[in-house]
Amino acid sequence: MAKLISPLINSEFAKDVVQGLTTNPKYLRSKYFYDYKGDQLFQQIMNLPEYYLTDSELEILENNKEKLLKIMDSGEDFNLIDLGAGDAFKTRILLKHYVNQSIKFTYVPVDISQNAIQRVTEELQHLIPDLKIEGISKEYLPALDSIPNGARKIILFLGASIGNFSPQETILFLKRINQTMHKEDLLTIGFDLKKDPDIILNAYNDKSGVTKEFNLNLLNRINTELGANFNLNSFEHSPRYDIEKGEARSALISKKNQMVEIPTLKISVSLKKGEPIHTEISRKFSLQDIKGLAEVSGYEIVENLMDSKNYFTDSIWKKAD
Repeated sequence: MAKLISPLINSEFAKDVVQGLTTNPKYLRSKYFYDYKGDQLFQQIMNLPEYYLTDSELEILENNKEKLLKIMDSGEDFNLIDLGAGDAFKTRILLKHYVNQSIKFTYVPVDISQNAIQRVTEELQHLIPDLKIEGISKEYLPALDSIPNGARKIILFLGASIGNFSPQETILFLKRINQTMHKEDLLTIGFDLKKDPDIILNAYNDKSGVTKEFNLNLLNRINTELGANFNLNSFEHSPRYDIEKGEARSALISKKNQMVEIPTLKISVSLKKGEPIHTEISRKFSLQDIKGLAEVSGYEIVENLMDSKNYFTDSIWKKAD
């Protein structure tokens, strides 16, 4: 039976794959982890005992939902914009509380995955019938640009996703968000804090191998959608943590000399034994790092909300005067 190839061969995904696999060192952008299977695997990762980030942020949101409501609610309608919403598992703590308090707001989940937006919309309409929800399936900045001015914007960027950007990309990204905000708007960002290196590394190298499968699925996605012939058994998941830079990095290491063909993109990818394809970077921060990042990007910190172990913070920012 002939293999069906997606029309995505002319997409941004295809262009980024060509760029990443023909560069030295090779890389694939982590945002492409999230196809249907990738979404499911990441939900499993969030429930792993090693992945402390989920429990830390859940604790923050549960213990501070009333405080967050006082900070966010001005008595008028607002848009609660959830960048990278996924299944909104953590945000549901706030959504249920706000709806129960009869707060006037619209929940705007934003996710690059159309599947995720459709699923979270259906689930929340069933779970919280009185919730007003308007999902957007776009990348973060285009989504923010598409939201009409008017209602106050309360932007959430939870889950430590800010750590997936390079330092330069982080500042540019935060400045662009700043440009979409008015004085009364707020931005809440999840930051994974610097801590024991073993605790950090274990979060990206779980014993059950789900994180490994999550990374390898990126190659499987290229096979399925772009017609490549990656042999997943020929790669090993390799995470490491650089203490000085505060960076957790993941890569897929070629186990042998091999040639991968992507005929639909008209490229052949040569890999030597031991050569990495970098897939993800997750930067960790100190409170001083966060303060400096806010200042250079045009914000003032309203408050840093911490979990009991000081593993994580949800940092609330406003535009600087």
